[in-house]
Amino acid sequence: MKSTIVNILVLILMFNLIMIIFPEGKTQKFCRISLKLFIMIYILDNIFLNGSINLNLLDMPDISPDYQREMSIQNIDPEFIEKLNQDFYEGEEVIKNIELNFTGNMDIDVLVTTKGLMSTDTTKKIKKDIAEVFKISSDNIRVTSGGTYE
Repeated sequence: MKSTIVNILVLILMFNLIMIIFPEGKTQKFCRISLKLFIMIYILDNIFLNGSINLNLLDMPDISPDYQREMSIQNIDPEFIEKLNQDFYEGEEVIKNIELNFTGNMDIDVLVTTKGLMSTDTTKKIKKDIAEVFKISSDNIRVTSGGTYE
């Protein structure tokens, strides 16, 4: 009952605001008639249909998407990738790019793009090395071999 009264008061407030915005003319008459019609439908709905039409104007749905942030190391600090290649692979360009994805739970997913095709053992070694650098589990690391063609 309380929500019904609050909604009716909000509708009446909207009605008065429209009277202020449109002080005269056909627009005001149309708005006045349509708002009176909505108020009557709402009141009749609450009396006869037990409020099956929901006009809770004060209850806004929570429409917040999960937070997700993506960061490419190649765009931020290319020397970091060169340093990784120098330290782990004797200067050979194995790692081309590293993308970090932060989820809403602040979990880190890593996508490593390599220069060429890698064997399974090399892929496991890359996962282990990157897991050491970022101090995360190797389960959160994916390796894409071959990279993109430029």
